[in-house]
Amino acid sequence: MPAVVVALLLLFLMSCRDAKLPATLAATLPGVADETGMAMGLFNRTKNHSDEAGPLYRGNFGVAPDAALDEWVVVSYNLRYGEAITETIAAFQSIAPLPAADVVMMQEMHESGVSAVAQALGYNYVYYPASVASHGDNFGNAILSRWPISDPAKIILPGLHPLTGQQRTATRATVSIGDADAGTEEVLVYSVHAETATAPRSLRRAQYEAILNDIPADATRVIIGGDFNTVTGRGVNQLAQLFDAGGIDHASAALGPTFTRFGLRPSATDHIFYRGFEWQDAGVLGHITASDHFPVWARLAVP
Repeated sequence: MPAVVVALLLLFLMSCRDAKLPATLAATLPGVADETGMAMGLFNRTKNHSDEAGPLYRGNFGVAPDAALDEWVVVSYNLRYGEAITETIAAFQSIAPLPAADVVMMQEMHESGVSAVAQALGYNYVYYPASVASHGDNFGNAILSRWPISDPAKIILPGLHPLTGQQRTATRATVSIGDADAGTEEVLVYSVHAETATAPRSLRRAQYEAILNDIPADATRVIIGGDFNTVTGRGVNQLAQLFDAGGIDHASAALGPTFTRFGLRPSATDHIFYRGFEWQDAGVLGHITASDHFPVWARLAVP
């Protein structure tokens, strides 16, 4: 088998956990199919939730702070099919700065997992599934916040993965900070899961641009977090440049790898962007093993 074909197959396996090689092809790549533990055939089509209106899941378990904050801690976390909910809750209860998180953007979640995290940690939440994973659970993005959440929306990103047919989406909502006496201020929040690196670059760029095009020009405070599937340094730089051209700053620049695969840590694939805040600091918690991704956090001051 030509080396370029092998390389493309391995890249597919690294970025798309929902597939396995057919038996005849796996025989030519000893150990690869067994190591990945993947359950769906290579060319199977994904069931997508293509209705922009839903399904929508939401809950209110948060108690807003007594006064508006001068500083926000925001976290983005791809939780790998929501498999390690108990471990995730424990991390958010004990590993700084996660217990201080005011807004959390989660990807690869199912509705029961989002609800369990929100109830245990005291968050309000909105969640839209994008598709159904191979094991039958929903697969999508959530926004959690201690503050009230309103105006939820699902953004269906353009294109489908050329091999699996999987649809990608972003969840958007408005988080209202402050109180009735002092006045409230609205923050537009996006939780994003973009296409994998095996899709054409033009498709992935179109998905990034769809997020930027959705942001109203008069939105003064914006937070965008998620898994953008940037697997090279060049990809990270191109993503940051695109958002910078749209007036959106990169809060999590230069943090290093944010996920692991086959024992390697190839790149920063998870990012946080913002508008209308002042950057304080940011980090990636590479020792938390509840997922193949690591929580990425940023501390942003309210001017």
